Amino acid sequence: MEKLFLHEKAVEVLVKIYEAEKNGDYAYPLSISREVGSPYSYISKVLGVFEENALIESEFEGRIRKVRLTEEGKRVAELLIELKKLLSRDFVVRKKVKMLESAIHGLNGQRGEDVLKMLLPVKAELERIETRDSEAMEKIRHLRAQVEEILNG
Repeated sequence: MEKLFLHEKAVEVLVKIYEAEKNGDYAYPLSISREVGSPYSYISKVLGVFEENALIESEFEGRIRKVRLTEEGKRVAELLIELKKLLSRDFVVRKKVKMLESAIHGLNGQRGEDVLKMLLPVKAELERIETRDSEAMEKIRHLRAQVEEILNG
């Protein structure tokens, strides 16, 4: 979904520079080109736009160009990393989990056959859900444990 909101390669370029700096390394256009899988000419163009907009600074060491983020560039890179994390969430699963959680909490300590009729489909749905969203999976594990506690309690 992040591709819908952000131009993927440009974001990757800025993030690669950020990661290099975070690791105490320099960022070089040729290595960025290899890492993001884009032609050097494209990376050079993107870096030029970033430099025109004061997101990066570059200097030459002989014939080799080194790039680094400005303070504003660092802030933009951090925000993009955070946005990428947010957009990697599984919003469909999170909505479904919220509905299942409401169904469980709606039981308000009730017991008996009605609870069983309500919880068995909820349990089955919780077992079916698969996602790479680790926060959602943690919530699903918690809800599964709650259901088991109610059913066995």
